[in-house]
Amino acid sequence: MKNLLKLRKASNLSQKEVADKLGITDKAYWSYENNRTEPNIDTLIKLADYFDVSLDFLVGRPRPYDIPSVATEEQKQAINIILQLNAINTLKAFSYCAGLLASQS
Repeated sequence: MKNLLKLRKASNLSQKEVADKLGITDKAYWSYENNRTEPNIDTLIKLADYFDVSLDFLVGRPRPYDIPSVATEEQKQAINIILQLNAINTLKAFSYCAGLLASQS
């Protein structure tokens, strides 16, 4: 569970708070966060929904998108950040970028 600790800390939550919200024990949650055990698929989905992230992001799996080899390092970083956003924030990011491009022309 590569990103579980990062997500919890970014949300300023305790392990107990997340465990209670998901209906699991603190010990079970601790074991997921510390890579002692892996949650079943139902719990994975609950975690992804709770933190509003994809299952891929939750488990640290790279997104299956090809970034053009001609992209600069900064462009690659920006693309990767956008790909990790949830749907609403992705739309906001694209809208913001479109506004920037329009103002530069």
